[in-house]
Amino acid sequence: MKSPNDVVEIAVDSSDAGARLDVFAARHIPSLSRAKIQSHIESGLILRNGRPAKKKTALAEGDIVSFDKARLSASAASRLVPQNIPLDVLYEDDYLLAVNKPPGMVVHPGSGNREGTLVHALLYHVKSLSAGFAPDRPGIVHRLDKDTSGVLLVAKTDQTHRKLARLFSSREIKKEYLGFCIGKRPQAHASLGAPLGRSRRDPVKRAVRGDGKEALTEYWLLTNRCGISMMKFAPHTGRTHQIRVHCSAAGFPVLADSLYGGGKDALGRIPVLERPFAASVFKCFDRHALHAHTITFVHPHTNREQTISAPLPGDFRKAAGLFENDGGKLSASFHS
Repeated sequence: MKSPNDVVEIAVDSSDAGARLDVFAARHIPSLSRAKIQSHIESGLILRNGRPAKKKTALAEGDIVSFDKARLSASAASRLVPQNIPLDVLYEDDYLLAVNKPPGMVVHPGSGNREGTLVHALLYHVKSLSAGFAPDRPGIVHRLDKDTSGVLLVAKTDQTHRKLARLFSSREIKKEYLGFCIGKRPQAHASLGAPLGRSRRDPVKRAVRGDGKEALTEYWLLTNRCGISMMKFAPHTGRTHQIRVHCSAAGFPVLADSLYGGGKDALGRIPVLERPFAASVFKCFDRHALHAHTITFVHPHTNREQTISAPLPGDFRKAAGLFENDGGKLSASFHS
């Protein structure tokens, strides 16, 4: 029996009156390309006032545009070709699995990333996945940025997906990240609470905005030397690029994060005598230095608290080793 939660209905307000159906749908289903939107309209999967319509149909205020998430997902998933891409599975049972996503891997298909994603790998290795929040995202409950490595949960069933989604929404899932930052020395322990929203200058970036959404990142300084800080983060909200934007705004951007001020130019702001060590740590990374280390949650079916950890990737181990070799005290967090 179909759940009413499978059907999404979007009312057209005055600001969208006169927009074409395909243009309106593309705004509200950003995971799909314009071509796919048009194809779904022609197939009758996206409706206007409960009935099929043409893609060029002009919408009026009060119209209802609706679609069935499960049918769109099934349609999209049927076009995905499973790929034999290695998966590092940290945990698996009948309901979910946790994978250690490598840096450089995109989580799900999108503009410019039509193959080689985590979803393509999951379709090859996992027999059953949930329908997901949107087409082209079977099993995906949450995501990590392309260059962020570490632990990521995947749902095998729709029921598990709904339960995990509720846990994320109610902030009952705890995540811990490890990272290296460059620049200002952070306090030993503090929280960053600036609201975040899409940048007005660059649609790819997020920025601190007074009218942005609530965002809170707690952090701990593990050690610091020559302008480089080893950090632990606990994001209490899940905004896009949250840790990266908060660190940048606080004056210690994530190392090698050129999008938010942690690129090579940041080395030029390190005092000359400290710059060689900072540069040696920088050279360890060809991506931003952020790793999703652990995730803790109550299993939606066993009701037992579970913590899953992703081991440190090679670049993190190499960079941490420089602190040890230099006589610095390495936090136990980087060895767990």
